Amino acid sequence: MYVRTLFILLLLMLASGAKAQQQAATSISCTVKKVQVERLPDLNIPRGGGSTLVINGIPYVMGGHTSGFVPTPTAEYFENGEWHVLPMVYTHDHGLCQPLPSGKVLLAAGHEKALGIGQTFSVELFDPETRTFEGYGCMEKKRFFPSSALLADGRVLISGNSYEEDCMEVFDGSRQNKFVKSVSVFRASPFIFPIASDDALVIGCMDGNMALNSDTVVVDRLKGDAPQMPLFNEWYPISVLLPKPAEASRISRDSCQYAYLLLVLNKKSQEAAIAKLEGTDLQLLPTDCSIPMSVKAGGRLEWFTSVIVDRAIHRGYVVGRDERFHLYVLAVEYDKQPARLTLYETELQDSLPFSTPVLLPDGDLLMTGGITDNNFTPFATAYRFHLGTTDDVEAEAGNGWLWLSLLFIAVLTGGAAALWLLRRKRKPQSVAVPDDSTLPDNLLLARICDLMENEKPYLNSELKVADIAELAGTNSRNVSDCIKAARGCSFSQFVNAYRIDYAKQLLVSQPDIKVAAVALQSGFANEMSFFRTFKAHLGMTPKEWKDTQVS
Repeated sequence: MYVRTLFILLLLMLASGAKAQQQAATSISCTVKKVQVERLPDLNIPRGGGSTLVINGIPYVMGGHTSGFVPTPTAEYFENGEWHVLPMVYTHDHGLCQPLPSGKVLLAAGHEKALGIGQTFSVELFDPETRTFEGYGCMEKKRFFPSSALLADGRVLISGNSYEEDCMEVFDGSRQNKFVKSVSVFRASPFIFPIASDDALVIGCMDGNMALNSDTVVVDRLKGDAPQMPLFNEWYPISVLLPKPAEASRISRDSCQYAYLLLVLNKKSQEAAIAKLEGTDLQLLPTDCSIPMSVKAGGRLEWFTSVIVDRAIHRGYVVGRDERFHLYVLAVEYDKQPARLTLYETELQDSLPFSTPVLLPDGDLLMTGGITDNNFTPFATAYRFHLGTTDDVEAEAGNGWLWLSLLFIAVLTGGAAALWLLRRKRKPQSVAVPDDSTLPDNLLLARICDLMENEKPYLNSELKVADIAELAGTNSRNVSDCIKAARGCSFSQFVNAYRIDYAKQLLVSQPDIKVAAVALQSGFANEMSFFRTFKAHLGMTPKEWKDTQVS
């Protein structure tokens, strides 16, 4: 009788769950999760239209315009917990910023005057070793809103302009850029994708007057005739005022392979999708759900960045905002079939400015400066989106019923098992001695701590929970659960505590050691991550803590 009742209840639960899932699917298009957003110290100079990049683990912001829509000939870098200003030779407001194989950075073009007026020919190089800028040469065309891409032979292909003529030109290390080819239409901020060692596509639909022409998407090619791309009959690429160099959207690990992700919009429905460009073939990427185009609280979503790819974990990111200027991040796990989409939302109530994000070495996104609704009042804020350094434990939206169902089923199953045992009246079974995969928490924690103290695996910046599980002779879930239960923290927090203790020893034993060296020797991926974690643990910067030890 009990078994029959259990079976009926199970059927009811499953039917109810399926109905709940169907209802959830009609109201939520994809998984929705929260993302922690950390506000870093403000920039020294409010700026919009600048370029953010990471060099040797250090974030830099270069050029742009400050309050009053006035171009600023300055750059800033983040080190020791604060931003430091560097003088530039020229201004580059809405110009280009392209890392070079030599380690230097090419900066070029931009507005000639305040209020976004005019274009410039100016070219300069930044040397991160000396943190100095050098006025280097001249472009073929004066430009603003150009784009660039690094070719395999080391040359930089440049195209795109606004309110002036356009062409394709290359920077090859000489003082004068060289004209290589005319373009079929004038475009602002096009996408440039290398498709061979000496070939590339130039794609865009924002004309030279910065007006969107979604009806016609024109493709130019560096060598030969442009390919036919039928996808552009129905879809067009989003307009990005400051697109990142193509390398940021490349999904192939091999630099000799050319595959990229591109966000596109449907000409009729204005729905968004992810397209994959491989060579000259452009196809929509199948996804497990549609890309959200609106949120209940904030209205329509506007996606305004190119796809930023983290090749280490096979994920791409696109940033958007709703009508309240709240920011959202769409994650695309492109190695899944179909690709898995996740919408990350923040709990910040402030209106966040929008700018072009950059990927940090640990997988987080950094956004600096930017504007909300005009160029005259840019922001000095810097925000870090914890997408790579936060444990991803949020349950999928619409699946809460599943966990309730499983819990209820477990209770019913447990009751059935207990009744069955009572009826059988068998002798109790002998208790098995736990093997390595079922160690009690106290013994497993002791083993983990012994490994950390004696073998110091935390000095490896790429240490994962699976590595500790393998050393301890158990599985990742047991390690995570054990640490959570015994220490009340995540695995990454547990490991970072050991790294901070090791860093404190270095700071005391080697008074002249640089903070960047302490970060790397202690197992942190970069100085920025070390600084943030150290301050979170001790409430002071490494320098402030070191001063307390000396005193």
